[in-house]
Amino acid sequence: MNKYIYKLGTAATIAGFLATSFAPAVLAETTVDISGNGSGSINNVNVTNVCTVTVLQKNKTYVSVNATLNATTGGNEANNNTGGDVTIDTGNAASSLDVTVGGSSNTAEMPNCCECANGATDVTVSDNGSGSINNSNTTNVNTKSATQKNKSKTRVKATLKSKTGKNKANNNTNGTVNATSGNASSTLNVTVDPSTNNL
Repeated sequence: MNKYIYKLGTAATIAGFLATSFAPAVLAETTVDISGNGSGSINNVNVTNVCTVTVLQKNKTYVSVNATLNATTGGNEANNNTGGDVTIDTGNAASSLDVTVGGSSNTAEMPNCCECANGATDVTVSDNGSGSINNSNTTNVNTKSATQKNKSKTRVKATLKSKTGKNKANNNTNGTVNATSGNASSTLNVTVDPSTNNL
């Protein structure tokens, strides 16, 4: 009669991780006892500790901006005035559009949970009969893989128009005519921050 006492604390531990949420490490303690077997018996025990850690992170950012900016000044009229000065002074007109797109980011810290595959394995071979063959093999396998992906797409469609002038001062007599137009400006600023991965 063959007698095997095989105690395994955590022989196989498979841990899957998403983003940065990790479980604490688990340390495997394996006890193998080959004892009390008859003469000429063949006793084989194989212990395999497996730990797999997988980190997968993905970010996708899509931004679409449609904008129309108009800045207009001027277009005043002072016509047909008699016996006095005529002054047209238009102010400035300005329009501004700022677009800022923040880059996506991934941050992950690989856990050290694969200690589970490096746990102690205690092997005891005793009190077996003469001519018995006793084999014990222990294999520890650690596998870590990390994948991080970022995808950013920014589309800005803008129409900017600036107009100034077109003041009219016609048919004015016996006076001084002054027509002054201010400045018209349109400004578009687009800033796209890069995506980052930290592992």
